[in-house]
Amino acid sequence: MQNGDDTSSTLCKLGIIYQNLREYDQALIYHFRALTLRQLAQQTNPILIARCFLGIANAYWGLDKLSDALTYAQQALTINESVPSDNDLNIASNTAILANIYYQYGDDIQALELSRRALALFENCTSSESVMITTLLNNIGTIEVNIGLYDVALVTFIRALNIVRRILPDGHPKRMAIENNLHRWREIQELNQTYSHSYLWHNLPKVLLGL
Repeated sequence: MQNGDDTSSTLCKLGIIYQNLREYDQALIYHFRALTLRQLAQQTNPILIARCFLGIANAYWGLDKLSDALTYAQQALTINESVPSDNDLNIASNTAILANIYYQYGDDIQALELSRRALALFENCTSSESVMITTLLNNIGTIEVNIGLYDVALVTFIRALNIVRRILPDGHPKRMAIENNLHRWREIQELNQTYSHSYLWHNLPKVLLGL
C-alpha cells in the first residue's frame, strides 16, 4: 500500500510540474494515472481522490476544455464537502478553482458567488492578510466590474490594496495588478459617470489572477 501511495503521489507531482510548464496533455496523463492507482487501492483517503480530480480539472482548463474542467472540479468539490471535518482549506481552494473555470466559461454570476464563498472559507481558516485573500478580492472586484457593480468593486479593490501593501513588496505582479485597478478607478472618478462606466469596461483586466 505504501508503495502505491508513493507512486500515486509522484505521479501527481509530475502532473503539477507539467501543468506549470503548460504541457497540459502530459499533465492530464499523469493525473489520470494517479487517479487510477488511488481508485484501485482498497483504502484511499477521499481527499487524495479529490486532488486527482482537481489536477485533471486544471489540465482540462489549460487545454480550454471547459466542460470537462467543470465536471472534474465539481466532482472534487462534492468529495471535499463530504469529508466530515477539518477540510475547509481544501474546500476553499476547490471552490476558488471552480469559480475561475466558470469565469472563463462566461458565467460571471456563478463565478462571483463561488469566489465570495471561497473568500469566506479562506478568511475562516487562513490569515486575514494572505496572498490568497488578496488574489480572491482582486478576482471578485474584476467580476463585480464585469456585471456592473462598480461601487461595490471599488470597495473590494481598496480592501485588497490595503492588505497587499502590507504583505507584498513594490513591483510584485499581484500587488501591481491591484494597484493598477485602483489607479484606474481614481482616474474614472474625475470623468462623467456614464462615460466612466464605458472607460472602465474597456480598460480593466478581464483575466483573473492565478490562485
